[in-house]
Amino acid sequence: MSLPFETVREDLLRAGVTPRYVSRYVTELREHLTDLIERERASGLGIEQATERALALIGREADLAKATIERGAPLSVAARAPWAMYVIMPLALWMVVLSAAIVSMMHLLWPVRGLAPSEMPESDRALIAFASFTTQYLVGLGLAAGCIAIAVRQRLASGWTWVGLLLIALLTGMLGFYMHVIPPQDGHQGGAVYSLFALVYRHGHESLAATLGAWALHAAVLFGLTATAYRALQARIVFLAPYSHQ
Repeated sequence: MSLPFETVREDLLRAGVTPRYVSRYVTELREHLTDLIERERASGLGIEQATERALALIGREADLAKATIERGAPLSVAARAPWAMYVIMPLALWMVVLSAAIVSMMHLLWPVRGLAPSEMPESDRALIAFASFTTQYLVGLGLAAGCIAIAVRQRLASGWTWVGLLLIALLTGMLGFYMHVIPPQDGHQGGAVYSLFALVYRHGHESLAATLGAWALHAAVLFGLTATAYRALQARIVFLAPYSHQ
């Protein structure tokens, strides 16, 4: 037996009503139901009869949801402008995180800017590796998780969610903070090259084919993982939906 008015919650969320408004409305309905049950019990009815009577007084859940929508319940940004939520926001957040990583890393690495990678302290090399791993993998997973959480929480079935996941996968597959170690060869001294792109070097030179291949592989893996997770959560919601009507 599910909690009362879960059907109202699901109907309103699927209609695009903001989750905060939906939670407040459902809470008010449950409080009102409790008051009605107590009033009916005070008149001498048993708990089951009092509950049935109180639910009948409040009205059918489908009608409650419909009336709330028709009264102009506030719609969420994700429902009104999904392109902004799933394209503009991930892009803006990624640029903010990337800019913060670049500024902080440049500040921290400035004292060792003239050193070869082998001459750098272990702590600095570890910091560079952490920044590279975070910007390329963890930030992308975090942004994708945010998109999925919004879509699931608000019961959105918009193609813009897939656009957002794909955009995040493409961005995080290419952008980041990297230190490319160039070994000494042909009389040239080796060194380190810092970049914002996941460039692949072959024989001391940038390889466009290898770079594009690594980018495509990274994007495909991230999109595959996040898309699978999103599909699984969608299926779970569809599976549990009938129980909210019981």
